[in-house]
Amino acid sequence: MYDTGEEDFRVVTMGDINYLKNNTLLRIHSSCLASEVFHAQDCDCADQLNEAMKNIATEGSGLIVHLHQEGRGQGLSDKIRAVRLMETDSIDTAESFIRLNLEQDIRRYDPAVKLLEHLGINSVTLMSNNPRKRLFLEEHGIQVLTLNTHPNVRPENEAYLHSKNSKLGHQIPLGEQLERENEIRFYHSDQPWGEFSNFSKHSIFIRGVIWQTVEHYYQAQKFTDDLIQQAIRKSPTPIMAKKLATTHNSERRADWDSSKEDVMFEALLAKFTQHPELHEKLCNTKSRRLVEVTDRDSYWGESADGVGENRLGILLMEVRSKIKID
Repeated sequence: MYDTGEEDFRVVTMGDINYLKNNTLLRIHSSCLASEVFHAQDCDCADQLNEAMKNIATEGSGLIVHLHQEGRGQGLSDKIRAVRLMETDSIDTAESFIRLNLEQDIRRYDPAVKLLEHLGINSVTLMSNNPRKRLFLEEHGIQVLTLNTHPNVRPENEAYLHSKNSKLGHQIPLGEQLERENEIRFYHSDQPWGEFSNFSKHSIFIRGVIWQTVEHYYQAQKFTDDLIQQAIRKSPTPIMAKKLATTHNSERRADWDSSKEDVMFEALLAKFTQHPELHEKLCNTKSRRLVEVTDRDSYWGESADGVGENRLGILLMEVRSKIKID
């Protein structure tokens, strides 16, 4: 976290800010005291911030600009008035702003632009569903690639999320976009169908050893050195297991490229046979295509526009076929 000299403008990075390069992951985030501090469930603000931090952790670097802009720039007092009106009159967020004679979104993102200019960054991967943010950056000379964030859809926020899309022009990938008729799409372990992620918190037991997650096991099997394997196995999180394995890339076993799918299949089979609830969930997908949706790994996953080999999804479907027969 860096001191900007301004209380309403906070900067957080993973790694030294001076080493950030073009196309860096960027989240421009407006504060939401209700969800970020008090865990309110009726919006997606904290969900988006958490996902952005996870993406940055996975990538190994990135930038968060956290701005004090409650209520889409209207301030905390007006935000509270709007939410109260939503509750008492059963209206959505856009209608409540209209009733209070408030503009829907008056936010500006000048601090983010100035920071990028200071760092010499002229292109970013923006983690956002709000086209206004992208447009603001582009109007100020920043090239932008957009990466959607994926909310946890709950009874408390479902109507709100749909209204953001329909009335505010946001591009939130909601259920009907993530779950198609003959296809199940997954990525983050804490999102819908997240149990299919290698990062989901389901331990596996293979050859007398317990592994915290499939990712821990998969990363450790890249090496024959027992000390490296055990260090990876003891990593506190799957992200840290992956990062540790990356630091030892030069020591990977020679046959890894030809063996990695066998290792992955072994781990997935253990996961979906050793956890009855996962066994049932996978079998209940019937013949639907399983897709890991990511723009960051064209081998194991597939991008939103269908580019990629989706080998993880294919192996999951092979596991499904096997456990149904068995």
